Amino acid sequence: MARRAKPNPLMTQIYSFAQEVSGERGFEVAQTLGDGATDEKIEKKTKGKLKVAEIRATLNQLHQHGIVEYTREKNMSNGWFTYTWKINPDRAMRNLLTAKKREHEKLCAKMATEEGAQFYKCRKACMKLAFEQAMELQFRCPECNGKMAYAQNQSDVKALEDKIGAIEQILSSSKSGIATSNSGLMQPAMGAKTK
Repeated sequence: MARRAKPNPLMTQIYSFAQEVSGERGFEVAQTLGDGATDEKIEKKTKGKLKVAEIRATLNQLHQHGIVEYTREKNMSNGWFTYTWKINPDRAMRNLLTAKKREHEKLCAKMATEEGAQFYKCRKACMKLAFEQAMELQFRCPECNGKMAYAQNQSDVKALEDKIGAIEQILSSSKSGIATSNSGLMQPAMGAKTK
């Protein structure tokens, strides 16, 4: 019985980042790149599920976020260019970590707001307002004009704590100094010092 290769943890994070950036298409396109692929090869690997135009748009999104890079070759007989795309793991991880740090800061600020304020909602939950805002509006919802009541926010705080914890885990694992490269060998992570 053939053994399945263990998924590379670095690439798993990069695929998830591609999904955050470009949705399910980004995830699927990133997984099909391997050591390099043209948009036509990606279309074949996805068995026509994605059209070339969708693939190109997705590749451009992934390129904007530093997940993929390309090489360009000119066909001398017809003058057309062929683009071969592949994942750039170092740049992708740097950009992922930068995005996660930004998200962490935003979530921590939101957590401080959630923990330090009382909130009010209408029955339809059109919006959630801090006490001061609700008081200015005489505890009437600006959307539906319904009466606003005190809203428990423990579940919101718990959800924020979970998200912050997950991001902190990603950030701390990147500081450990070791990351698995595309080849599967252990290499120093970006910023890690080597002798």
